[in-house]
Amino acid sequence: MSSIDPNLRALDLLAGAEGGFALSILDASPDCIKLLDLEGRVIFMNGNGLCAMEIDDFIAVERSPWPALWPAEAEARLIDAMQAARAGRVSRFEAFCPTAKGTPRWWQVTVSPVADDGGAVRRILASSRDVTEMVESRLQLEREVARKDEAIARQTILMGEIDHRVKNSFAAVIGLLRMQSRLHAGGPAEAQLTDAANRISTLARVHDQLHLDPASGDVSLRDYIAALATDLAQALNAPIALDDRLPPDLRVMPAQAAAIGQILAELIGNAVKHARPPGRPGLWLGLTQLGGMLSMALADDGPGLPPDFDPERSRGLGMQICRVYAQQMGGALHHGPAEQGGAEFRVTLRLDTAAAS
Repeated sequence: MSSIDPNLRALDLLAGAEGGFALSILDASPDCIKLLDLEGRVIFMNGNGLCAMEIDDFIAVERSPWPALWPAEAEARLIDAMQAARAGRVSRFEAFCPTAKGTPRWWQVTVSPVADDGGAVRRILASSRDVTEMVESRLQLEREVARKDEAIARQTILMGEIDHRVKNSFAAVIGLLRMQSRLHAGGPAEAQLTDAANRISTLARVHDQLHLDPASGDVSLRDYIAALATDLAQALNAPIALDDRLPPDLRVMPAQAAAIGQILAELIGNAVKHARPPGRPGLWLGLTQLGGMLSMALADDGPGLPPDFDPERSRGLGMQICRVYAQQMGGALHHGPAEQGGAEFRVTLRLDTAAAS
């Protein structure tokens, strides 16, 4: 151990009694406080700093160039900070530096000028706060975000490949049906094969509408829903009466349009499935905008809902999809009797005001 108390040197450097007061403040700080000369050499380090840096004896680092205590990659930043302090400016940065015994640490560093009564810079004060826990938590979060981003990117590629294959499958089936229709030209099967090809072509359009490219521009919600409802009606052989009161200039981003489309497809599919016997069901679709909310109601003239029906308890995937999408968009799914005698499902959801005009 050194026989010379480094605090005595600091008292001399900080000029007597006033320096003693300043020294007591520096020693009370939990941070690692270094006093440097204008050449950047360490001439004082407080007790807590010695502990934080795991330095057993100040004499081991006394008058060492401050950058020599840091990894080589931090040297340029330290030199710039000391140069700024000589010019009277304060610098702050975050950097990695292991302790003297090799313990990894991250530090939040402030480098300040120490001026005399005349304003001339005489010393440089470097304060380092141990922020290892905070930085490691942040880095861990960044790694987790990066992993999730990578997983999302892989999923996007996979979904794109699946979408491509589905489109190719639709095209192949449509092509085969039309070829068979030509082979049976004039026969009783021609009309049925042609009708089947047309229905699958409509389903292919529905697929495209429900899988909009998120990178594409905003879409007219009114046009999107009208086109989707028309194609669904043709594909399911269930005509829909549309009461569209949406503003013609209402536009949303593709992700929200696709989510609304999924809800509509599920509601129409459920209505066709459960309100069908006998014959084709009558369906009515109403669309209104109430402030920043969209209200979308689908009614049918089927047998209606059982008295104990509760979409919250429904095990059907369709109801779950509708409820989850509505909740994600700040809305809800409601149900009740329709004026037409059947069931009515009404979805309210908050439109993306950043995308809606």
